[in-house]
Amino acid sequence: MQGPLAGHVLGMLGAEVIRIEPPGGDPMRWLAPLAGDTSARFTALNAGKRVVEADLTTARGRETVRALAAEADAFVHNWAPGKAARLGLDACDLLSDRPALVYAWASGFGDTLGGRPPLGTDYLAQVHSGLAAAVRPADEPPAPSLMTLTDVLGGLVCAQGVLAALAHRTRTGRGGRVDSSLVSAAALIPRPAHRAHWTALDRPVRTADGHLYLGPKARAHPEAVHRLLGRAEGSALTTDEWTHRLVEAGLTATPVHTDLAALADDPAFKAAVAPPDPLIGHARPHAPWEFA
Repeated sequence: MQGPLAGHVLGMLGAEVIRIEPPGGDPMRWLAPLAGDTSARFTALNAGKRVVEADLTTARGRETVRALAAEADAFVHNWAPGKAARLGLDACDLLSDRPALVYAWASGFGDTLGGRPPLGTDYLAQVHSGLAAAVRPADEPPAPSLMTLTDVLGGLVCAQGVLAALAHRTRTGRGGRVDSSLVSAAALIPRPAHRAHWTALDRPVRTADGHLYLGPKARAHPEAVHRLLGRAEGSALTTDEWTHRLVEAGLTATPVHTDLAALADDPAFKAAVAPPDPLIGHARPHAPWEFA
């Protein structure tokens, strides 16, 4: 995920992104859930990229990649350790043809765990970095977040590394190599010295038709929430009714959506979502930047 996300971010910033896929297309294209005839996750990460198919097990396929890199500003990959060298597509190979190229490798563990690291997946990076413990409260066993925290942050870090190298190139005229990893991205996430102790109000509160996540003032003043609970049976009121009562008491809360389709109609979220694109068949987030 982090490699495609890095390319997606660079594309949102105006880059023309060419994605190399095996003959017949990347199998991830058909991974459920589908939006139309394509994986929703795949489309979210790769919409708008131009695709070139190349069989990297053949000399012709590898030469296709070398030819593209020879005219590119940046080459980004997230292959397993050693694969680029075996393919003849490592930094030294491509920079010899184009010294101005920015060569970026987004790995799982970099050199943190030695020359034979475990499989570089988000969940394992959360475990090895201690993030799996930091994101869970003290009374629960450590468990990686299902939000793929290091995949997302790793993609952003990789894209930022490419931008920094391109900025450096404007001063020196030379490219170079950028290394980032899931575990280095995990290290950027601040964490307390001790795992947090959650109260019942730190977790989503059940309502008659869903859940509410209480705002910081409500969590800091549990007595105010308990007074409201004393006047009504918590689970007997709807999410809207509870939100209204909390606002009257000067407290805030956020409805918890479990149906992703409902996000597009949420007033607090709607401005961040573009209408469905007829070419890709579903809504998508707006780019978070504006340029004038």
